[in-house]
Formats: sequence, structure tokens, C-alpha cells
Amino acid sequence: MKTRHSLLLRLYLVSCVAVMGLVLAGPAEATNMNGFMPEPGHGDLAISYTNEGYDQFWVGDVKVSDPGVGEVEIESLAAWFQWGLMENLALVVDAAYVDASSDGLGGFGESGLQDASVLLKYRFLASGPHRLVGGVGVRTALSDYEANLPVDLGDDTTDALLRLVYQAEAGNFYFSQQVGYDFRSDDAPDDIPLYTELGYTFGRSTLTLFYYRLIADGGTDIGDPGFTFPSNKDETSRLGLKIYSRITERFGFSVSGFDTLDGRNSGDTTGYSGTLVFRF
Repeated sequence: MKTRHSLLLRLYLVSCVAVMGLVLAGPAEATNMNGFMPEPGHGDLAISYTNEGYDQFWVGDVKVSDPGVGEVEIESLAAWFQWGLMENLALVVDAAYVDASSDGLGGFGESGLQDASVLLKYRFLASGPHRLVGGVGVRTALSDYEANLPVDLGDDTTDALLRLVYQAEAGNFYFSQQVGYDFRSDDAPDDIPLYTELGYTFGRSTLTLFYYRLIADGGTDIGDPGFTFPSNKDETSRLGLKIYSRITERFGFSVSGFDTLDGRNSGDTTGYSGTLVFRF
């Protein structure tokens, strides 16, 4: 009975948190991964709304405010889908519609389809409490938006994505650590995305503390001679909390919030998300 109970607990833990690593941090972080995998022939669809904003930002490593930029608000509606192709192989697809605006004197603002990404996740190791999952994929712009503005939808690049995740599970707890590398096109510097989750499952819910750190491999500072906004050394670190609750076997919802701890050529952003999750 104890072995059967442990198996059921693990299956429930997977169902609660497999969809959380990619859909609760906003479109820009949708390619972050944890180590959970869907069962073959099954998948998840998540529809999320994110609202984030800031009235201060970093020029290089100096935090400032600017009446030309003012207060920036970014709303996004994102769809994220994963499907188990085989026992250790899954497909992940996401896309987002973004509305970015500011109330500053510059009147910056833009809305439209942002970026989409497609990844293949492969589980290399599942031994005892240890998991090792890798990912490879691509991200590209979905529309011809303007990328060289203080407030815009994104960088309008096509990027190759690499991910490696170590995960450890113990009872109701799990720890997941992602290390990644994004090979970016045009003049955007390559990125190193780090993503950490510490989760606990109780009842029909999972509570997760997450930390996101984006490190740019080179790039310019705002105000450098000849700089463009896509070429900026855009770095940030964020800390957040999210909770996912399963209502039925095929439906659940989640909420999350985050705050920016530090940055470089990025906004001092605070945000929240709400997500509906459907299982197939």
C-alpha cells in the first residue's frame, strides 16, 4: 500500500506542476522549463493573461525615471501547449499577443502578435529522485513589429534555444534548476537564461517559489554611441510565487506574481498572471 500511495502521489505531483514552468512568468520567459514530462499521447493547453508594469528602468546599471517614457504597462495573452510524443520526448509550443503602452511624453506603444517558440524536450535521466531533461528549439517573431523603441513588443529576432534542467524530487517537494543558452540573430546579444523552482504539493494544489535570472553575453548600454535597443545588454533578475490548483482531472487554474530584484537596460517590473489549464 505504501508503494502504491507513493506512486499515486508522484503522478499527482506531475499533473500539478508539469504546466507551471513555462506559462506563469510572462511571454518573455515562456521558454523556461522544469523537469516534469507529460505522458505519451497526453498533453496540456494553458491560456494565460499577464499584466506587468514599471515607472523606473536601468540605463546601463543606473536606475532612472524619464518623463518621455513615463509609466509603462504591458498586457499579454499567451497560449502554451505541450504534448507527450514518446516516453521521454515531448513537444512544447507557445505564442503571445502583447499590448505595450506608456503614458510618457514620447507616447510609445505597440500591440500585436509577439513571438512564438517551438521546443523538443528529452529526458536523459530518471533515476530515483533525480531527473535530467534537455531542450532544443527556436523562437521567432510572429509579426513585423518595430523593435528599436524604448517600449515595444520585442527584439524581432530568430533565436536558437538550448536548455538543460536538473530536478530532484522528495515526497511532496521538488527542486528544479535550468541552465540555458539562446543564440540570437541580428545585433541582439546571446542570452544565458537561468530559472530555479522550489515547489511543494498539498492537497490538490502546488505552491512554487521561482527565481529567474537573464544574463546577456555582450551587448550595448542605453546611450552608447550607435546603440540600438535590440543590441542592449538586457539583463534582469526576478523573484516570484505561483500556485496551481487542479479542479478536475482535466481542468485547473493558477495565479502568480513577481517582482524585479535587479536589472541592466531593463524595466524595474512588477507583474501578475492568471492561467487556465486544460489537460488532454
